[in-house]
Amino acid sequence: MRKIAAGVLAAALPFALMPEAHADPVAFWGYWQAKGDTWAFASTGPAQAHPKDGAVEGWRFARSNGNTGTPPRAKPDFAAICGSTAGAPAGEKRVAVVIDYGEAADAPKSQVPPAAKQHCATVPQSATGSDILAAAGRPQTDKSGLICAIDSFGPCGAPVAASPSATARTTAEKKKDSGTPVGLYTGIGLIVLVAAGGGLVAVRRSRR
Repeated sequence: MRKIAAGVLAAALPFALMPEAHADPVAFWGYWQAKGDTWAFASTGPAQAHPKDGAVEGWRFARSNGNTGTPPRAKPDFAAICGSTAGAPAGEKRVAVVIDYGEAADAPKSQVPPAAKQHCATVPQSATGSDILAAAGRPQTDKSGLICAIDSFGPCGAPVAASPSATARTTAEKKKDSGTPVGLYTGIGLIVLVAAGGGLVAVRRSRR
């Protein structure tokens, strides 16, 4: 009986000791938060996070073999990003945001990563990480609710349609410059408003 058991164990060991197979690295938008002067991968999704006044949030598009991705290349520095912005009014908070679109080698096919940007968002005290991202950029999600594009850059990146009111204003300026009576444009603008219907941008939990 012992010989049989030993034989079974010997046969199983080569498979048990084989290294775990890893899939090819996948580029994705990672969500980061400042811990002092370094970045730490967020422990919760942006919809559940409630950064405090003076916090620094980071987003980076990168390819990674691990579960945490690659942090933004710029160091988190609230003073450098929000130093020139007036203090938040009562009931609001200031949160610095760093958006790093990554390297060309990691970019989705036919897309070129824009230059990284930094933004000081003044938002309500109750604002979540999702709200703060929406104040700094234009996020898009896939069917599972993961952030898959910011400012049209990412696997699901697509131009975000302008709002009907913005479209109407732009058309109004062009019509005015070309000498078309403003009264005539107003009627056309109302038609555009009804036909366009408006766009939709959803913001949910990021990949963890």
